[in-house]
Amino acid sequence: MARLPGWIKDLADSSAVYLVPTDILAPIGCHYCRVGDVWEISLFVSRTEIVGGEYDGSQRGSKFILDVPALMELFESVPDVQWQAQSHGEDDELGPHLALIGIYAGHKVCLQILADAPLRFAPGRRAAIYTNTIEDCW
Repeated sequence: MARLPGWIKDLADSSAVYLVPTDILAPIGCHYCRVGDVWEISLFVSRTEIVGGEYDGSQRGSKFILDVPALMELFESVPDVQWQAQSHGEDDELGPHLALIGIYAGHKVCLQILADAPLRFAPGRRAAIYTNTIEDCW
């Protein structure tokens, strides 16, 4: 597997600061790939799996607010911002998300902040009802 470019880690870490939690935020995931000359970087807050009790096995997303103006300040330029309000279908892994298309550290970037974690990623946290504990999984 290719090594994560340092500038992508810097962008992901700097962007995560602007995911303002309205409850206890689960771990944040990052997925990236290069498509032509554009780096697509997706950030998402992982789901929490409930262990025990009436809702055993169910998963919940974390609630957060995104500080968009502050996020845009990380970029050298942001010529386009897009909001996808609904999933485009079963094969739309990104679902609702905000996309900033711009230049970061000299690279063409499409930074996507997802409203929900893609289903292919395991929950990043477990909440055990009977022991009243929360454990980060990744």
